[in-house]
Amino acid sequence: MSRHMTAVFTATAILVPALATTANAASSVSAKKESKKATLSGSVFSPSQADCDLDNSGAVDVNDMVKVIQEYGSDCSAEGCQGDINRDGTVDLNDLLLMLSNYGVLPAGPTVESSLTGVSVVLQSRFSNEASSLEGMGAKNDCWMVQGGAVGMSNDTTEADFFNASRAQIESTFGRYISKKSELGSTFTGLLVLDMEAPFHPRELGNYIDPNSAEYNPLKFDAIVEGYKMRIDVVRELVPNCKIGLYGFPTPHAHGKADSAVEVRRTMGYELAAARGILDQVDTICPVLYQRFGATDSHYHRIADYMQVGVDTGRSLRRSNGTALDVQPLLTFRIYNGSSAHNKELVSIEDLADQVDMLRNEGIENFMIWNGKDQIDATTSVIERMSELKDELDSRQSTMMVANAG
Repeated sequence: MSRHMTAVFTATAILVPALATTANAASSVSAKKESKKATLSGSVFSPSQADCDLDNSGAVDVNDMVKVIQEYGSDCSAEGCQGDINRDGTVDLNDLLLMLSNYGVLPAGPTVESSLTGVSVVLQSRFSNEASSLEGMGAKNDCWMVQGGAVGMSNDTTEADFFNASRAQIESTFGRYISKKSELGSTFTGLLVLDMEAPFHPRELGNYIDPNSAEYNPLKFDAIVEGYKMRIDVVRELVPNCKIGLYGFPTPHAHGKADSAVEVRRTMGYELAAARGILDQVDTICPVLYQRFGATDSHYHRIADYMQVGVDTGRSLRRSNGTALDVQPLLTFRIYNGSSAHNKELVSIEDLADQVDMLRNEGIENFMIWNGKDQIDATTSVIERMSELKDELDSRQSTMMVANAG
């Protein structure tokens, strides 16, 4: 046994009796929370070794143990605690034991520190065939976009289909989907982004609770939210150890005006849906920040404002118990806007690098760049575009270092 491991066990042997009183005093509250959690989720989160590496050092060690001990006994239901390893709302003996059982160096992963660190390429219902090349650049390919049809929300799903689908039907549909995807299953611990857009896109929720909207129908709003919640819960049940991401929460209006009637209505929909529990089983919300305009479009200059609205709204959303969520925005390699003269054209590398810089300046360390598959169009691949993006970001960093040195 190493000296570090001996020190951990010795420290734990000393600390656990001292903490026992606190643990016992909190046991009744913890039990109630656990009971409530089990009722709501129907599954138990199983932390991985990486979840115990609190300082991202590549190893679970004494430093991580100290962080748990510093927060021992804390109630994490409102703000969340780094030391709440098992996500039960309390930092307690169970979290310490998880630390001990996962003590040691994590398996080797991408070690390249580069201008693409924190960037994940996400494809539709698949991992990239170029995953090793992406990792060699310092990017990741650890997120999976689940198409809406996998949970009974395909493009041809009618409103009646959506409302009439039973839980058993959705379990069957999603079960068939994951049975055909060898990468997924009960042991998958990555991020599953649920792309649920039809027949109800998240950006449309506000229409049903705004009295000034022609679609005003609060009862319909509630039914839509319950339909979303049921589908999210099925995913949590069948892939219990994954992290669930929700696509399109939020999707800002392309003009990027936070105080516009359209944006206010959209935000109202996100917030009420969140208050009704739509995000309670979600780990990560994924604002859709796809570029909507090209250089000759009149609103091209609004890209930064549009992104800012998406980031700010995403950060403001809370689960029904008031806890915050991880925010990982989605960018893309193409312009998507039927009203743009540049619809479906490639986003320029300079624009894409600007978007990456903007997110990092906002303190967002992890985000995704989406494409349907490895090939963007007939002549351009994802790996080629990522290489070009890396070159542009590297060049900017070099220029900045020279400027700072001067």
